[in-house]
Order: sequence, then structure tokens, then C-alpha cells
Amino acid sequence: MYKRMKSLTLGVIAVGAMSFLAACQVDKELAGPPVLNGNWASSDGVYVAQLENGQFKAVANDTGNIISEGSYIALAENKIQLSWVGRISGQSNQAECLKPEPNQLDCVDVNGNKFSLRRSL
Repeated sequence: MYKRMKSLTLGVIAVGAMSFLAACQVDKELAGPPVLNGNWASSDGVYVAQLENGQFKAVANDTGNIISEGSYIALAENKIQLSWVGRISGQSNQAECLKPEPNQLDCVDVNGNKFSLRRSL
């Protein structure tokens, strides 16, 4: 009887934990893909980041060349993490971005460099 109760209790805890994790995943998806899909222009006018379903590429405005490629995930409803590799340098980088409004991302990379992206309509 004790073993059966213990198994039942562990099963209930496991189901509860899976439900909690599933709820967290739903929150990530609300803030990230596909909500962020589209083109996001850099505030300095150098590139446009093309975001689509968790992947992105930055395309230079002057040449049309891809200058970096990477991925993004939502850490919270208004907090996004970008990870990318520069095509020219081959260097990896990462940034956390806050989304103060639906069409703006304010970001800081691991080196402390700040940049902003604004959704292109």
C-alpha cells in the first residue's frame, strides 16, 4: 500500500512539473517566435535583422550581404536573447534585449555594447 501511494505521489508531482514546464514554454512562444517574425532595422541604419521562427540573419543595407546569422529565444514576455556568429569575423556573440514596446528591441551584448532594433513596416 505504501509503495502504491509513493508511486502515485511521484506520478502526480511529475505531471505537475511537466504542466509547469509546458506553461513556461507557452510564455516563451508568446514573446518570441512567431511574434517577432519580420524585419527589424538597426538604429544606426547599417543593417536589417530578418527574424523568422527563432532564426535570424542581419543583412547589410549598403551591400545586401549577410553579415551575421543566429537564433533567438524569449526569456520572458518582454525579454529576448539573441545569439549569433559574425560572417566576417567568425566571432560568436550574444545579447539580451528588452522589448519596451511591440515594435522595438533595446539590446546589450556580452561586451556591453548597446544597440536597438525597430520593426520595419
